[in-house]
Amino acid sequence: MKKLGFLLILGFLGFMSLNAATVSVLVIETGLPPGNGCTPSATVWESGMMDAFFDAGHIVSNVPSYQIAAVSDSLPPEVREDLDQARIGGADFFVLILLNYSDNTAGHPKEALIRVFRVSSGELFYETASSARVWGNIEEELRDAKQNAGKVVSRLR
Repeated sequence: MKKLGFLLILGFLGFMSLNAATVSVLVIETGLPPGNGCTPSATVWESGMMDAFFDAGHIVSNVPSYQIAAVSDSLPPEVREDLDQARIGGADFFVLILLNYSDNTAGHPKEALIRVFRVSSGELFYETASSARVWGNIEEELRDAKQNAGKVVSRLR
């Protein structure tokens, strides 16, 4: 009986490890004046995404958020080194969240663009965009970030 219980536990642990992916998350802000540092929205979106991935059973790491002037490619040149570091660290997926503030005077992102790359090949395999809105408080923005993360979680296989 003890052997059967032990085998069931080993089987369960093996099953769980097969379903867990290692995800690296990076938030990039664009369209802001240089030198102001990252906004609270960057922290909220990073936390929301990481919480959702962790709650789904994935192993999560992050790259510190930063700003770039503009995004001209699906994987901006400024981010390529971060993808390489994720590869060295053994990540399966690299999630890039682009918060675009251009032409927005309210201090909130105009758009949140989420791109998911397979780390092994650098291939962009999923992308979703959502128009951001002016949130009443941080909890509302965090809820939106988690809802957007939910769209991504189902694709991490």
